[in-house]
Order: sequence, then C-alpha cells, then structure tokens
Amino acid sequence: MPEQNIEAKINSVLNGDAKTNALDFVAFMRANNVSFTANKDDDAGWAVGGVVGKSLGYMLVNGAADFPGPWTLWFNSCDFKDDGAVDDNLKQAAWNHAADCGRCHAGWEKCGGGDRTMFGKEFARLCHSPLMFTNPDAKTRENMQQLLLMLK
Repeated sequence: MPEQNIEAKINSVLNGDAKTNALDFVAFMRANNVSFTANKDDDAGWAVGGVVGKSLGYMLVNGAADFPGPWTLWFNSCDFKDDGAVDDNLKQAAWNHAADCGRCHAGWEKCGGGDRTMFGKEFARLCHSPLMFTNPDAKTRENMQQLLLMLK
C-alpha cells in the first residue's frame, strides 16, 4: 500500500540536505495551500496541487542514489510569460531545468511534449513534464517554489 503521508516518506528514505530540502519544500507548499496527493499506483509518488494527471506537477521520493532519486519534482507546465517583472535569476533557474524529451513515451510527438517558450526563450522538444528538479539544493528549492506558485 502506498505511503499516504509525504512527510513520513521523506523522513523514512531521505537523509541530510535532501531530507531538509524536501521537508522544507513540502512545508512551504502546504503553507501556500498546495496539496500532495499520493499516487495509488506508486508508493513513492505524489501529485503536487491536485490529483495525478490534473496537477501542477509530480514529486517522486524514493531515496535512491541514481536518477531520479533521491527526490525529483517534475512540472506539468512551463507557461511562464516574460512581462519584465520576473528576476533574471529566476528565469535562468527555470531555463537550467528545462527537461529535454527522453523518448520515454515513444517520442515527444506522442506524449504531449514538444516545442515550448518559457520566459521568452524558445526550447525544442521538451518533455511533457517540461521542468525537472532532481535533489535541489536550498537556493534551487526556493526558485522551484516560486515557479510553482506562479503556475498556481
């Protein structure tokens, strides 16, 4: 049976900075009324801000040493407009985490991925989850939080 409480899962499989950053991320998002819904088919996955398939993103907490561990957050969208009010460092953080199509679903043309524009910069063949943050440090986590709140 999948772990229903994301904090319990984080506490059971993560250590050190990974644990601190994951717990801080979850606490911040909960404080901003973003929910975490356990994936009934995956004991390490949660929809962020909704249910799987209709959420802001997907968070995996598996504690593994190899990708996508120990924890990763995928965004379901990167629809950020460049209205001139967004800090260049935040834009760069998003651009640095653009996720190229890995052909995990037989190619971007079949899975909803494709060419996207993010903060005015064009990207070719991004994954259907166009942003990916794996084991972010504290500064990256802060940027990730800001970006999710912008999508919310």
